[in-house]
Amino acid sequence: MRYKFIREHRQEFSIKRMCQLLKVTRSGYYAWQLEKARPRELENQVLVAQIHAEYKLSRKTYGSPRIQASLLRQGVKCGRNRVARLMRKEGLCLRNGADGIQ
Repeated sequence: MRYKFIREHRQEFSIKRMCQLLKVTRSGYYAWQLEKARPRELENQVLVAQIHAEYKLSRKTYGSPRIQASLLRQGVKCGRNRVARLMRKEGLCLRNGADGIQ
């Protein structure tokens, strides 16, 4: 949060002064700026896109076990709990029956 504040206000104030006032190191701020997305996060982004595709193909009727099984058939290695967690995070839930009740 502090680093984000520094980044947003770097045109108005010096980075050195903001780091002093917020009690953070300049090297820490610069390291934070250079951080790259972790490999697992990138994998999750790809997996979420695949989950969305399967979810849409199933007309929103597949839960995590079926989606995970479908992805395994396509050669995508992932666990059911991981699929369930990503589906929850994305707000993907099943439709109950033909009436569309969520």
